[in-house]
Formats: sequence, structure tokens, C-alpha cells
Amino acid sequence: MASQRGTLLKRNYFFAFLILLAGFGGLLGYDLYFKPYVLSQTVVKIKVAEGGFLPKNYELKQSDLYLDTVQTKDVPSGVITEITQVEHKITNVNLMDGSILTASLVDVSDLEPQQDEGIFPIPKEAIYAINGSLRSRDKVDIYLVEGDSPNKERSGGTTAETGAPGAVTGGTEPIGPSRKVFLSGVTVNYVRSEDNNDVLDSENGNTNNRVTSTGKVAAPELKLKKSDGELLGQYLEQGKKLWIVRVE
Repeated sequence: MASQRGTLLKRNYFFAFLILLAGFGGLLGYDLYFKPYVLSQTVVKIKVAEGGFLPKNYELKQSDLYLDTVQTKDVPSGVITEITQVEHKITNVNLMDGSILTASLVDVSDLEPQQDEGIFPIPKEAIYAINGSLRSRDKVDIYLVEGDSPNKERSGGTTAETGAPGAVTGGTEPIGPSRKVFLSGVTVNYVRSEDNNDVLDSENGNTNNRVTSTGKVAAPELKLKKSDGELLGQYLEQGKKLWIVRVE
């Protein structure tokens, strides 16, 4: 009897040891593998001296960046995961040490104008035609179309417009867009609706492949070299209209 009791006790100790060992193994596996590799994601963070920060419009260098892993639940939307995505890009805001970089914090699409560039708003009345699917960060080609010059006089002092954009009556034949692109590959910074709000695919961003939008496209704001913007302004003063065509 005593021998059986001792054998049973040893077996219980053995099973308890196995359970303890499995528990420790599970904890180690969770901390060393599952948590850092399955429940975490690699992100790009900012490295700054203690108490300092990187100012807005600062060009990021490799020494300002490092990779780190954070839990998936703490990863923000639009997170940057590769240093090459943001190296030599311009910051949109002040950034503190340890900040997780996202597409909204850094100008990854080169939307911010450089020293010789500007963001030029295109007035609604200067547009001959524009894509209803146009969104911020798109690329467009611009064609010049003959319009009504403010210096031209029509019979009776008025100009009658037909239903077609850019076409005029009063003995003048409609003139289509020029065959050559006036400006090519222009970056669209903003797309404005009639009430001056940003036009998005949905309230949550680009989620429906541009089938619908939060507003009707009224006028874009384009990033242009200042020399191109000045030339464009001269054409608009002459009554030219713009056919804005999305290419990317």
C-alpha cells in the first residue's frame, strides 16, 4: 500500500512538473516569438536628441530614422514601414523623439512646394473640363482651350454660351483643345468642392475606387513651378480655359 501511494505521488509530481514546464514554455514562446513577431509590426520612428524635435519642413536624413516593433493594436493608419519611404522627404509637422511616422506626418507624395514652386488654385470659371474622379495626389496633364477673352467685344455686348463647355455662339465656331499638352504630369495637391471642402472617395478616405465621392469636383489646387504658374496666369488673363486630364 505504501509503495503504491509513493508511486502515485511521484506520478503526480511528474505531471505537475510537466504542466509547470509547459506553462513556462508557453510564456517564453508568447514573449519571445508570438508577441514580437505575430502581434507586432515593424515601423519607422524618429530619433532626436533628448528634449529636441525635428521642425516642420525639415528634410529627413537616415540618421534621423530607425526601425522598431510595436504591438499591432498600437500601429496608426498609414504607418511607414521602410526607411527608404521617407528618407530625404519633408516633414509636415514638428516631430518628437520616438514618433511613429505616418503618411500624414511626412510629405511622402512630395505635395509640399519647394523653393521654386507654389500651390496654384485654378478658378472654377477657368476650367473647360475636369475629371469628376480627380483626387489629391493625382497627376494631370493640362491642355489650353480657346475661351472668351475679357477684352473681346461681341455684338450687343454679350456672349451667349451653348450647352457645350468652352463653346460660344454669335457666329464663332467652337474651338476644341490644342493638340499639344501645355503642362504635363502636374501634381494635384487638393481637390475642392463647391463649398471649398476636400473631395474624397468617402468620409474614411480612398475605400471605394472613386465610384462615389464626398462632393462634386469644382476646382483643383496644383503644385507648379512659379514660372509655369506665371505663364498659366497670363493665358488665363487672355481668356484661355483649361482642360485638366487625369493621367495617374
